[in-house]
Amino acid sequence: MIFHLLGCLSVALASLGLIVATSAQGQDAYAVEEEPGVSIRALLDLRIARGSEAPSWQEKGFGKIRYGGVVNGDGTFSRVTRFAISQLALEPSADLPWGMRFHAQVNWDGDIDDRGNTGPDYDVIRLIEGYVRKEWAADEGGWAVLAGVTNPSFSLENIGPAWTPRYTITPSALSSWLWEEGRVLGLEGEWWRTFGDGIALDTFAGLGWGPDEQGTLLARRGWVLSDWLSGINSELPLPTPLGEAEVFDERDGRPALYVGGSAGDPWKIGTLHVGYFDNLGNLEVKGVWETRYAVFGVALQPLPGLDILFQYLIGKTSVATPGLSSDIQALYPLVSYRWRQHRVAFRYDDFKVQDGSAGAPNTRERGHAFTVSYLFEFWLRHRIGFEYITVDSDRVDASAPGDDGWQVSYRFRY
Repeated sequence: MIFHLLGCLSVALASLGLIVATSAQGQDAYAVEEEPGVSIRALLDLRIARGSEAPSWQEKGFGKIRYGGVVNGDGTFSRVTRFAISQLALEPSADLPWGMRFHAQVNWDGDIDDRGNTGPDYDVIRLIEGYVRKEWAADEGGWAVLAGVTNPSFSLENIGPAWTPRYTITPSALSSWLWEEGRVLGLEGEWWRTFGDGIALDTFAGLGWGPDEQGTLLARRGWVLSDWLSGINSELPLPTPLGEAEVFDERDGRPALYVGGSAGDPWKIGTLHVGYFDNLGNLEVKGVWETRYAVFGVALQPLPGLDILFQYLIGKTSVATPGLSSDIQALYPLVSYRWRQHRVAFRYDDFKVQDGSAGAPNTRERGHAFTVSYLFEFWLRHRIGFEYITVDSDRVDASAPGDDGWQVSYRFRY
């Protein structure tokens, strides 16, 4: 159904000759430029990971990072080492009539642990995005419109190739959630301009259908730190026995609305980012969540190679049945330094969910995390990295012991 809608929308836009575009995607040093005509790009990420003791959220457990442990026969937990294809992303692109451009991204992943268990066993092939675009641009600025499946570009971290984090292997809890439940099927417009004094402005706004269950994850599972990207066809696991939440589940017919923008100073030292999202959920419709949030951030580069990020998110999510209401907050400061082909990064995460409901279940959570990462890029298309994360989360009946882990990554970008 989703793919049929997307196809019909793309054909209709092409016949009307609409001009379509998207916000520019940040480039890592080893990112490969898009080719004209028909092309396909790929990103392969292979890892060895030893995660938390408890099963991770991907296995319906309480572990806060992407890779977790296993449950023993006596009910205790044990760590395992996992050998994973953490991401295989394919990105086909093609020029269309009237100067338009089609682009899509499809992801696949899987792993096997040192006991021979494979995972995940659900939702393997995912449509991360798929749209048609064209832009009117001049030297000083331009404007554009996008149509299709996309995700609002609020994250300051997920700006690398195939929407991977630029500074670390794993993004913050804030960015992780933005790429879990944020997918929409709709339209987006953008306007950008650089003024004579060097000030650069970029604004975008959009509407789209699908995120009627947005907010479920934070209220019923809590925050996680993971570079796993959901697709519009994804079912997101909730802790046992809560089942799953769907990324695309249009029930009330109302479009979600979002707006955002950035402003850069003339000296190219800092950029201020803001954004707002409201799914306009109708609580009178069964199964619909009402979720809205604002995000603020700043990206600084006071010295060559030194990057300093700070981002803050605040919002609210609620559902009529079973009567949940939660205030959500998350923030992180990140410091990264790049010297030649080497990059080191340190990040602190703080996140919480405040329960505003009168009865059970209690959704309260308070936690923080520390991340240290080292990346080495070589021969244009290759990157290796090491990362360690430790998480301390206090959530009612859902805290995981030994919630820390390390991973080694090798990435190839074609």
